[in-house]
Amino acid sequence: MNYLKSQSRSLLTLSALLLGILILVQLGGYQQPVVHGDMITEGGGFTMLTMGGRSASRDKDSQSLILLDNRGGWMIAYELTGSKPNRSIELLDGGPMERLFERGRFLPTSPAGP
Repeated sequence: MNYLKSQSRSLLTLSALLLGILILVQLGGYQQPVVHGDMITEGGGFTMLTMGGRSASRDKDSQSLILLDNRGGWMIAYELTGSKPNRSIELLDGGPMERLFERGRFLPTSPAGP
């Protein structure tokens, strides 16, 4: 009888450890990329996302606007640059999302830096 209890306890401990390992693997697994924006709004089949300007921009006060046509599959990106009295809106890029993402797939990657 003691042998049966010991075996059951060992099996229970082993299954608890295995379950714990599986949970840890799931928690540390692949996660969806997150988009951060200052403001995101959606309505009428469109999504607008505003954020600080591009990191390569010379103007540190620039703001970007991404406009998505959810039904048509189009994306257009604008940037507001310049100081307050002389601000201008610049079209960065736009077109069908399929084409934009396909083109982005073949962009050269920058070497890893320090």
